[in-house]
Amino acid sequence: MRISTRSRYGLRAMIDIARKPNEPTTCEEIADCESVSKKYLDGILGRLRRAGLVRSIKGQGGGYMLARSAREISVRDILRPLEPIPDVVPCVGDPSRCERSRGCPAREVWRTASYSLDLTLGAIKLADLAVWKPGRRLAGIGERILANMGKDSSR
Repeated sequence: MRISTRSRYGLRAMIDIARKPNEPTTCEEIADCESVSKKYLDGILGRLRRAGLVRSIKGQGGGYMLARSAREISVRDILRPLEPIPDVVPCVGDPSRCERSRGCPAREVWRTASYSLDLTLGAIKLADLAVWKPGRRLAGIGERILANMGKDSSR
């Protein structure tokens, strides 16, 4: 599975915005900081705005701010409007894509891997990334994943 540049840039932009919670950040500032094309980033920020993750402030001193608290926004929330988060193999989401899926023990491996990825992306909050420093680990992620396992039994 590969995460697109759109999703990677979107996550980086959201981290930049979250690091300045009380002041708007312009698309130009993010583009310069992240070495991303302003035009490309503008489209990404538009998707994130339509998804209700950021809000734009017009005029002098304007820019983008988070629409919700960084503690309420997960990496999964950020990636979903930018691209569908695929299952690791097609038969996980659509068993009809493989004639063997019904009796295939390997499908259970891929189903579990897809579920684990979804739980992991949901457990990591934007607030965790906004305060992250090089050489540190994200604290408490494993515990959050385990706590969420019982909440979502859809898989």
